[in-house]
Amino acid sequence: MDKHQQQYYLKDFRIAFLESRGNEFQKLFKILMEKAYPNDFMACRPWGNIGDRKNDGYLPSKRMLFQVYAPNKMKASEAIQKINEDFEGAKKHWKQYFDHWIFVHNAIDGLSPPIIERLLELKQENPEFKVGHWGYEGLRIEFLQLNLQTLETWFGMAIDTQSAVFLGYTELEAVLQHINLSPFDKNPNVREVSQGKIEANLLSPEVAEFLKIGMMKYQLVKDFFKRWRNPKYETQIALTFNDKYSEFKEQEPPLHPDLIFARLEEWAGGTLTKTPKEKAALLAILAYLFEQCEIFEDAQA
Repeated sequence: MDKHQQQYYLKDFRIAFLESRGNEFQKLFKILMEKAYPNDFMACRPWGNIGDRKNDGYLPSKRMLFQVYAPNKMKASEAIQKINEDFEGAKKHWKQYFDHWIFVHNAIDGLSPPIIERLLELKQENPEFKVGHWGYEGLRIEFLQLNLQTLETWFGMAIDTQSAVFLGYTELEAVLQHINLSPFDKNPNVREVSQGKIEANLLSPEVAEFLKIGMMKYQLVKDFFKRWRNPKYETQIALTFNDKYSEFKEQEPPLHPDLIFARLEEWAGGTLTKTPKEKAALLAILAYLFEQCEIFEDAQA
């Protein structure tokens, strides 16, 4: 697996993590662990009136028991209640089988102090067990173990170094031509990108590094628009993407910047971008528009 493929899959996993809540997050965790530990990880689903007995997954080789919690919005009081109930239930039903109890959660920016405090208290109160938690970074570490074949079966073909380097006008045109352009009724205001734009838009390192792959072809996209037979085509494309960006940005509840990027990628690619070169062409276009400040916000001076 080359570095571009890895960055592509890290971006996809980051988006999957942000999008998943409740049962969908538990499904994401199950898929990840089954792929990382085939023939080892044991998923546990609710069964009749006995439920799952406070077990959302078990890893025999490491004697780890997992409990997954992924609400739409994490509240400290509810999370602590969940931790207490699940840990006590796990001891009641599975004590002889585990040494590590892991609280798996979807708090992308980290846990609040009361939740952390309660987890630390559990460690002190139960010295015979190792109590821990896995958020995004914990799951990312497991994700990085997966090989290329496994990732391809999960997320499809990735942009690789060859497709990024040898991208040409043909692929750019194929991606752009299927986009329905916005009416040309606005005054364009194309600006040069300022330093710190990625940081200003709170894009994650995974998405930022992925975006930088496309920026390698900034000049190619610029030359493509210069040579296009319609001199207003670039402006129409820019306005179309800007309109769609504004639509995603104004959604309620607000979307994480990484999800806005993913929505733009999904919308612009549609059903067309299946091959690595097609995906590289779309990324190059998104990176160009990002650099030109047509999508996402410029850094404040």
